[in-house]
Amino acid sequence: MKLIIATIKPFKLEEVREALTNIGVRGMMVTEIKGFGSQSGHTEIYRGAEYAVNFVPKVKLELVVAANMADQVVETITTTAQTGKIGDGKIFVLDVQQAIRVRTGETDADAI
Repeated sequence: MKLIIATIKPFKLEEVREALTNIGVRGMMVTEIKGFGSQSGHTEIYRGAEYAVNFVPKVKLELVVAANMADQVVETITTTAQTGKIGDGKIFVLDVQQAIRVRTGETDADAI
């Protein structure tokens, strides 16, 4: 099993969710986050005063999938979330040793 952590632009969330559902992903966790990468924030003017916005709003997706499905999930997220502009996000893939469904006690592949 693989844990896929992806950060994407918030307006791409529904499109990515739809694409992942279409390839058979049955669930994911979504968290609203703030961060910065290459763009290092920017400045904005509010009521005549200029101030720095050091963190940019993002959405973090966390999915656990079967190992043989991980490449397809990464490809789907990449193609769907891509705008071609700075700040499109990152994807990390990690190994998962064990998964347990709390309600039924099912483990590993049965739990996801």
